[in-house]
Amino acid sequence: MARRVTATVRSCLAAGVAVLTAAALAGVPGEPAEFLAAGPDGVTGGVESRTDEAVSLRAARESGKPVQVKSLTSETTEVFALPDGQFRAELSVGASRIRRGDQWVPVDLTLRKGADGRIAAVAHPFDLVVSGAQPSGTQELAVLGQGADRLAVGWAGRLPEPKLDGGRATYVDTLPGVDLIVEATRAGMEAFFVVKDRSAVKQVARLTLPITGPNAARAVRDAGGNTAIQDTAGRVVARTPALRMWDARVDALGNPTAETAVASTIAPAAGARGTGRLDLTLTPDMRWLTDSEREYPIVIDPTINPLYTTFDTFIQAGDTVNRGGTDDLRLGRLGPTGPVTRSLLRWDTAALVGKQITSATVSFWNWWSPLCEGRSWELWTVGAVADDMIWDTQPAWNNQEATTLATAGYDASCNDAWVGISGTKFFQRAANAGDTRADMGLRATDETDSKSFKQFRSRNATASAEVPKASVTYNSWPTVTARSTVPATTCATGSGRPLVNTLTPQLRATVTDGDGTAMTVTFEWWAMNADGPIGAASLSGVASGATAAATVPAGAFVDGGIYRWRVKAADGVSGSDIWSSFCEMQVYTTATPVTGCTGGTDSDFNGDGVADIAIADPEATVNGQIRAGRINVTYGGGTTVHTLHEGGANMPGAAEAGDRFGTSIAAYDANNDGCTDLAVGVPNQAVSGQAQAGVVYVLLGSPAGLAQGPPALSYHQDSANVPDAAEAYDWFGYAVAGSRTASGEPYLVIGAPGEGLANPVTGIVHYMRGTVNVAMSQGSGIPGAAEIDDRTGYAVAASTHHWAVGSPGEAIGTEAFAGAVNVFSHTLSNGLPTLAAGLEQNVANVSNDAEANDNFGKSISIAPYRPVGAPAGQADSLVVVGVPGEDLVVAATNTPAPDAGLVHRFHVTAANTFTELPAITYASEDGDYLGEKVVVVNTAPGSEGTNATMFVAIGVPGEDAGTSVADSGRVRVFPALANPIGTPTTLHRESGGMPGTAGAQELVGTSLSATSQRLYVGTPYGADAVYGFTWSDLSAGNTVPSVTWQPGQGGLPTGHSAFGAAIS
Repeated sequence: MARRVTATVRSCLAAGVAVLTAAALAGVPGEPAEFLAAGPDGVTGGVESRTDEAVSLRAARESGKPVQVKSLTSETTEVFALPDGQFRAELSVGASRIRRGDQWVPVDLTLRKGADGRIAAVAHPFDLVVSGAQPSGTQELAVLGQGADRLAVGWAGRLPEPKLDGGRATYVDTLPGVDLIVEATRAGMEAFFVVKDRSAVKQVARLTLPITGPNAARAVRDAGGNTAIQDTAGRVVARTPALRMWDARVDALGNPTAETAVASTIAPAAGARGTGRLDLTLTPDMRWLTDSEREYPIVIDPTINPLYTTFDTFIQAGDTVNRGGTDDLRLGRLGPTGPVTRSLLRWDTAALVGKQITSATVSFWNWWSPLCEGRSWELWTVGAVADDMIWDTQPAWNNQEATTLATAGYDASCNDAWVGISGTKFFQRAANAGDTRADMGLRATDETDSKSFKQFRSRNATASAEVPKASVTYNSWPTVTARSTVPATTCATGSGRPLVNTLTPQLRATVTDGDGTAMTVTFEWWAMNADGPIGAASLSGVASGATAAATVPAGAFVDGGIYRWRVKAADGVSGSDIWSSFCEMQVYTTATPVTGCTGGTDSDFNGDGVADIAIADPEATVNGQIRAGRINVTYGGGTTVHTLHEGGANMPGAAEAGDRFGTSIAAYDANNDGCTDLAVGVPNQAVSGQAQAGVVYVLLGSPAGLAQGPPALSYHQDSANVPDAAEAYDWFGYAVAGSRTASGEPYLVIGAPGEGLANPVTGIVHYMRGTVNVAMSQGSGIPGAAEIDDRTGYAVAASTHHWAVGSPGEAIGTEAFAGAVNVFSHTLSNGLPTLAAGLEQNVANVSNDAEANDNFGKSISIAPYRPVGAPAGQADSLVVVGVPGEDLVVAATNTPAPDAGLVHRFHVTAANTFTELPAITYASEDGDYLGEKVVVVNTAPGSEGTNATMFVAIGVPGEDAGTSVADSGRVRVFPALANPIGTPTTLHRESGGMPGTAGAQELVGTSLSATSQRLYVGTPYGADAVYGFTWSDLSAGNTVPSVTWQPGQGGLPTGHSAFGAAIS
C-alpha cells in the first residue's frame, strides 16, 4: 500500500473542505412563508336570547318551577320550560284546547243553548252548532267549522226541541218511533238514528242527509264504503266512515254482536252540481231490520269527521270499515277466534322537530283487558297514517321502539287506569327526521294470544281525561352553525381539503342553542387515518351565537401532515354533545404539498410508486462554469432524465464556478405529499458576499418530476428562521440528511463543519423540523467545548427515532482528530433535541482507544431498529460509525496497519442508553480506510430486526486490487447485526461482480447510498458509473448489479467529472 495515498486521504480531512471555491449569491428566492397569527383563543360575540323559549327557561330557573311557553301552545300541545334547563311537551292525540281570542280554553263538548237560541258546544275544535226545534222543511241539523271550511249536515223535515245531555242532543221521535241523535266528538260529530221498536222500521227505509258547504264539491268512495268529501281541487276536507247499523245485543266487551253495513249513496243533489251540496242517502237493509232475531233499539250511525292534524283509529283483520270515528283503540286478538287488531295514531310533533328527546312516556286509558296479568305489547314507528286506513291498507311497520307489560282495565285489582310505554325512541326518530307529524302503531307482541287483547280510549273519548297523551321532555340541541380556521379555510374533505400554511392552526366554531343556554364547546383534532384524537381543547360559558376558538398546540401537527378536526357543543343536558362531521386540512410550513403523488416508495420524486434515483456530479462544468455541479434524475429506472443545476429551469440561483452543487444530497419527503423531495448541499456558494458560506436547496417533487413543479426552497444562515449568520467558509450544506419522525414529521439535518465559533472550523449542525429550527454546536446542545478543527457537521445521519452528527476532528484529550459522534432523539429538552448517546472511543462501553487521526465519525449512518422481543413501535436505532483512520495491528503478522480503518455498531435505545455490538475490522490493512463511508439499512423497519432484514455496507476505498493496483477500493456488505462478524459479500472490479477492470485510485467505496430496496455504489473517480444491487441479491451472495447508470446511456448526458459522487 503506497503511503502517498494514506497521506492524501488524511490531508483531505485535515484541510476539511478548504478546497471549495468562492461564488457570489445576489439573492436566494423561495424563503419559507410566514403566516399572519390568529387572534387569541377564547370566545367572542353572542348575545342573550330573547326568544319565548329562552325567556321562559330563565324564568323557570329563577323560580324553580315550570313556566309555560305560551307561543308553543296549540290544540294538542302544551310546552313548559323546566328549572333544569329542559322543556316538557304535553301532547294529546286529540284536541285538548281551543283558542278563544288570545286565550286557550279546554275542549268542552257539552252542548248548551244560548240566550239567542243557538245550541253549541261550549268549546269544540270545529265550533259545532246544532239545530233547535224546527218546523217542516230543510234545515241545518249540525254545522262544523266556519267560512270556507264550513260543513253542514242537513235534515228535511220537522225537528223537535232536542234534549241536551252533555255532548249529546236527542231529537225524540223526529220520525215516529225514531229518535235522531247528534253527538259532539273531538273529531267532528256523529248522527244516530235510533229505531226504538219494530213498528218504526218502515220510517228508515230511506233517509237523506244533505251535506253542504263551500268545499263540499264531490265525494269519492272506496271499496269499503268509506267516503272522502273533496273540494273542487280534489283536496279532502272531511271523511265519513262506511255506515253501519247494529241491534241491542252486545258481547262481554260491550261490542255489538249483530252488526251490518248500511247501503248508501252520496252525490251532488239533483240540479245542484257545483253549488256545494251533496246528498247522503241511506237505504238500510229492511230484511235485516225486520229479522225475527233483532233486538231493539237498533242504531244507524253516519259520522262526519273534518280533517285534523292528529288522528287515531284501530284496524282489524278482514274489516273494511274506517274506524277513525270510534271512541276506542284496540290491539291483540279479539277473543280466541276473533280478528287480530292493531291501533294507529298520528301525533303533532311540530314542537319537537330537531330536538334532543331525553325522555318520553306515552299513556293510554286502558279500560278493558281480559286479565290483570301483563302481556307484552309494542309501540312502533310506522309509515304514514292516513285518515281512511283499514287493515288491508295499513302502513309499513318500520321500527319497534318500545315494549311493555303494562295492564289495567280488568277488575278492582287492576281497574281502568292509565298504562304507559316509553316513547323516547319514537319521538327522537321523528325529531331527527324533521317530521311535524309522527306516525305510531300499537300491537300485541303475540298476536295469537287473545289474552293480549286490550282496549284503550281514543281521541274521541267523551272524557278529556281519557284521551291518549304523551309527556315528552326535550332539549334544544346545541348546534354548530359555522366552522372555520385561521388561516382562513372552508370545511372540506377528500381532494377538496384545504392547505394551511401553519402547524398551529386556530380552529373556530360558531354555536347556537335554541334555548339560549350557555355551552361548553370542545374541539378535537385527529391524524387523518387515526383511531383516536391527537388532542382536544374545551371552552366553557360560550353564549348562543358566540364563536369559540382554540389553537392546535405546537408539536401536535407535522409538516405536510393531513388532519381532520371536529367540534361539539354541550349545554349541560346529558347526551346533548353531538360531534359535528369532520373537516380536513393539510398543514405545512416547509413547502406547499402537491396533489397526485402515490407515496410509500423510497426516492420516488414523481410519486408514481416506482423508485427513482438522483445522481450528483458536484465537479461538473455547467454553461462553461467549472465545478458548478449538477444532478441527473432518472425516473423508475427508465430513460426519462432531468438534469438539474443552479439557474436551470425552475431552479434557484445561478451556475457559478466552484459552487459544487450536489456535494451532498438527501432524499426525503419534506412536505409529506407523497412525492419525494431532494435536499441539495452547495457548500461553496457565496452568501451575502461571504465566500463559501454555503446554501442548501430543497428541490420539490411533483407528478411532473423533481423540481418540475413548485419552486425550490432555499436555506442559508442569513435566511429567515435559520439560526446563525452566514460567514465565509462555513460550508453550510457540506453534509445533509433528511427523514421523518415516528409521528410522521419531516425533518432535515444540515452540517456546516467550517463554522467558526470560539475557534476556527469548530463546526455547527442545524436541525429543522416544522417550526423547530435550531443550531447546535459543542458547548451548545452538544457535549464538549467548541475547539479548533472539531468539524462538527462533517457527517450527519437521520432516521425515524434518532439523528446523529459527527465531529471527526474532535480532540479526545490530547489526541487530535480522534473524533466523536453524538446521537439525539426528536424529543426536545429546553428547546433542543435530547442527547441519546455521546459516542467516542474513550467512553465506557466503547471498544478501542481514542487516538490521533482516527477520525471517528467521519462517516455515520443510522436506521430504526426493533430488537427481537421488543414491542412494536419501540423507538430504538442502530447507529453505524466509520473510523477510517483507525490504526490496527495485523494479527497474523503482528505488524502495524496504520489507517486500516474500523466500523463501530451501536444499539441506541429510546431510554437514551446504548450498547455496542462487536466492531468490524474485516481484513483491514495499512491504508485501507475501512469505514470511509458506511450505510446501514433496515428493509422491514416495522418488524423485529434480524440479519435477514438489516444490512450494513462499508466502503474500503484504500483497498488495493492484487499487489499492483493501488487504492482501487471495494465495498463489503455484512448483516448489520452479525455477531460474530462472519464473511461479507464483497463488491469490486476484480471478481466481485462489478463490471470493468480495477483501476488505481478509483477509490471504490467513497460513494455509497441506499434505500430499503437497493444499495447504490458510485465510482466517481474511475469509470463513471452508479451500480444498484438489491439487498436480496446481496444477502444471497450475488454481486452482479441489477441496474447500472452511466453517462451517455439511458438518456443520461455525457461530460461528467465526478458522476456519482453523491447518490440518493
